[in-house]
Amino acid sequence: MVKFILRRFLYALITLWLIASFTFVLMKNLPGNPLGEGSERIPKATKEMLMKQYGLDKPLWEQYLTFMNNIIHGDLGASYQFPAHKVTDIIKQAFPSSLELGLISIVIAIVVGLALGIIASLKHNKAGDYTAMFIAILGVSIPSFVLGPLLSYYIGVKWGILPAGLWKGPSYRILPSLALSFGTIAILARLMRTSMLDVLNQDYIKTAKSKGLTNFTVVVKHTIRNAILPVITIIGPIFVNVITGTLVVEQIFSVPGLGKHFVTSVYSNDYTMISGLTIFYSSILILVIFITDVVYGFVDPRIRLGKGGK
Repeated sequence: MVKFILRRFLYALITLWLIASFTFVLMKNLPGNPLGEGSERIPKATKEMLMKQYGLDKPLWEQYLTFMNNIIHGDLGASYQFPAHKVTDIIKQAFPSSLELGLISIVIAIVVGLALGIIASLKHNKAGDYTAMFIAILGVSIPSFVLGPLLSYYIGVKWGILPAGLWKGPSYRILPSLALSFGTIAILARLMRTSMLDVLNQDYIKTAKSKGLTNFTVVVKHTIRNAILPVITIIGPIFVNVITGTLVVEQIFSVPGLGKHFVTSVYSNDYTMISGLTIFYSSILILVIFITDVVYGFVDPRIRLGKGGK
């Protein structure tokens, strides 16, 4: 098991290194100038000083080595947009809002998605099933960047039921959380429905019913308990997907998270901010995948004893 964990950890480090390297290469090939628009009007002496300050006057290979060395020491550099602030400080300040939005969204998605999936399976080929699957199809078909403005306009502006934007109190969390969770609700609902229908056709469910157990007992203690296992396996990746998916929704609802920094950094060619946020979110994804692999190894020894675990 120790070898299995070490191997997965090594894979995680290699993946992170590749992501950081590709980010560096792509970042250096972005069109425009990292010093911003109008940099051609900056005096030559000032421009040379700025290039030296950010290490842009050095050869690419030296910039790359410095870049990787800083990452190893947890230093993502200073933002070009906000020279007085390091990228890590900006992440510490803004990420809590993104994390809160993601957590609320994933809770809504789990509760509503599982409920819809259970209802659809128990009411198979009936009105409840069709309604739940219609909602699931909408969730898959309508992305958050389309649903967000619709919710903000109709519920927030036109009808005035909830705040259309900003991040001031509990009521301000509802619309962005719904916009972010809708697609995940659809995924979980369809997966739970399929899993429930499969379990309901198993022999042990028929045996439980033949013993005289009530439908409620059969569903809660036997069906849901076994059907929810495939859902649990994808909660980790879905959580990361929701967290990283807050970038667009934050812009729509003016949430003070990392989304605005990521979008503005692309427009302004803020190299350090782009690379820092990319590596930060990639690290979260890699960590979740690593933990999931390790948990799988404990739960099912065949995974760590297979070809990939020798």
